[in-house]
Amino acid sequence: MTNGVFPILYKNPQALNPEQHGQLSLHPEIGFGFARETNSLPLVIEEFSVACRDYVIVFTTGDTAMPLAVLGMNPDHNAYVQADGHWAANTYIPAYVRRYPFIFAENEGSNDLTLCVDFDSKWVVPGQTLAFFDEQGIKTTVTDQALEFCKRFHIQMQQTREFSEALQAADILVDQHANITLENGETLSLSGFRIIDEHKLRQLPAKTLQKFVASGWMGLIYAHLISMGSMNKLANLLKANPKMA
Repeated sequence: MTNGVFPILYKNPQALNPEQHGQLSLHPEIGFGFARETNSLPLVIEEFSVACRDYVIVFTTGDTAMPLAVLGMNPDHNAYVQADGHWAANTYIPAYVRRYPFIFAENEGSNDLTLCVDFDSKWVVPGQTLAFFDEQGIKTTVTDQALEFCKRFHIQMQQTREFSEALQAADILVDQHANITLENGETLSLSGFRIIDEHKLRQLPAKTLQKFVASGWMGLIYAHLISMGSMNKLANLLKANPKMA
């Protein structure tokens, strides 16, 4: 589970502006092939209650523990993206994916945020079908909706970071690994992530537990623990496509 120079999935994010991008549009039917080559994606805490039904939710290692949805066992394979680019049927699609190709960039030295678009994305095409700007250079509904979505996601990510920092401070995250055996007998292994240790959770001081309850975090913890059962769904997706595992 690794990160590149840019955030996961993004190759060439640039600030969106009418002077340079007035003739560009959002492709309406490109699919999710852009997310095919990653085995995990960030989640925000508002997604836990629905995401836990379809994904194993884990936490990153390192200094900052952030939640991820596990999508595959090998680094370059997302089992939830089908060969035709569709996401697995009857499965929740993470907000991180639905936000693409838009993203916020933080301006150095200030709290200002700039709406950017990944211009290497197949979602960005010439034309006016779903234009970013109208003929007067004014933002269209497409751009306004993207801006609002990114705003909400940014706020939710800040709340997620607070939750994750609390888990780390409480020292209840432990390293873990997972194995899945395919129909052909091949065993796939995944490591480099953490989960909440239930024994450590039960041993938390009353004051810490009270804070978790008051902050609404206990439900998130239970959703994470419940999500471990979604390893069966991932296993079934991998077994259905053994060559892609």
